[in-house]
Amino acid sequence: MRKKVFTSGEVAAICGVSPDTVSRWFDLGQIEGYRLGPGGDRRIPYESLKKFMISHGIPLDRFEEGEQRILVVDDDPHYIEIIPTVLSRSGEYNVISASTGFDAGALVVEHNPNLIILDIHLSDMDGRTVCKRVKERPETKNSRILAISGFIDDEEAARLTDYGFDGYLKKPFGVTELADEVHRLLELPVSKLARPKRATTTP
Repeated sequence: MRKKVFTSGEVAAICGVSPDTVSRWFDLGQIEGYRLGPGGDRRIPYESLKKFMISHGIPLDRFEEGEQRILVVDDDPHYIEIIPTVLSRSGEYNVISASTGFDAGALVVEHNPNLIILDIHLSDMDGRTVCKRVKERPETKNSRILAISGFIDDEEAARLTDYGFDGYLKKPFGVTELADEVHRLLELPVSKLARPKRATTTP
């Protein structure tokens, strides 16, 4: 069943632009929609978005039923299993995974993910190199990239934005922490992820 209403973040992912650009389209009346109360979150109905995409030459196959595509890249067997499991519980994400930078590159080209959860220290490639290549592709320049690592200090973590990363989680991190960061990066109004208070990704 196709979604009937989209958030600004979802429209941004579908059209391959930033959420700020969608907000400008909305505020200028270029794309029709409504707000959830005075000054509330913007909502764009399916027919309005479809009309806008046709008029601007944006392929309609980008809808993909409104699913957010998430790529998880980690060579640690624990994290490559637990992260997709956690994210898939909501049923609102299409989650794929890779254990090497090489495989990740192929999946990025094939799926153009909205969000990449990327371990910095992969066995075959530095995650910063992967991030740089993703951001250089026109099709994925607006993809959000969340760095994860247990081996960098605070100073090095603060420099991750220089490589194009949009966020960072230090291993081990909790399920709630992961859910909150995914929610923030995808700019969804309500996170449907299961969030047990005590569950963590620690083996």
